[in-house]
Amino acid sequence: MVIRRAARILFFAVAGYTLLGALVAHLWWALDSGPLTSEPRLVLADRALTPAVRVYGDHPELDARDAARLTADALDDAGGFDRSVLVVTIPTGSGWVDADQVEAFEDWASGDVATVAMRYSSAPSAAVYALRPEVAAESAHALLAEVATRLRAVPVDDRPRLVVHGLSLGAQAGQFALDDPAIAALVDVALWQGRPGAAERSRPSGPCVVTAVNPDDPVAALGWDLLGEPARALRVLAALPGSDSESPGIGHRYRPVLPPAGCLSPGW
Repeated sequence: MVIRRAARILFFAVAGYTLLGALVAHLWWALDSGPLTSEPRLVLADRALTPAVRVYGDHPELDARDAARLTADALDDAGGFDRSVLVVTIPTGSGWVDADQVEAFEDWASGDVATVAMRYSSAPSAAVYALRPEVAAESAHALLAEVATRLRAVPVDDRPRLVVHGLSLGAQAGQFALDDPAIAALVDVALWQGRPGAAERSRPSGPCVVTAVNPDDPVAALGWDLLGEPARALRVLAALPGSDSESPGIGHRYRPVLPPAGCLSPGW
């Protein structure tokens, strides 16, 4: 009797887990490649008004490493490795890159800059964060590893200075990629904005690492610590809808951030 009851419990547990997995898989398909996919304006697909280079990798049919290889090929073909500054920006879940941030980089560098990004999903950031955060981390690591490999083939004095930027989930994925010492060794500046959980768990920042967190950003307040604070958790969750639609500097909308003075080698 006991064995039969245990078998019944195990059967329903396995069946429930299988059903949940199927529902999650279907939801992911609907958001990432089905009828609910997001298609934001892709600023890096537009030609810059200055000599700056813009490259956007969008290869949903490929795995992260092959997509990164093609993206770096396009960057090379466009002359991106010949600019004085190379910015790798990690997009948000839908593939969105902040146009104001890109234009701020280009103005700051007087056009002598290349900006490259690679889409890892067409699902909203919230869905990627909850269902498949590994796709963002794998994509960021693949692109930065490919860029780092190509930079090593360039004589040190001729290499562009490497800036890594990430907003929201892009910041989380970018920080994961920089845990790889082979990548981090080539990065001159890291710029992070609105990383989930950054308000409570900011990492130590060096002089050439900027971590920007708006004080009222609910995304930056997300984290497992909320489970122990139900009242605060409700406030944070209630503030999430519409937090991207506020003016820059408010909520989850950020003003452009630039490399601190003295962080790039002279002559860039």
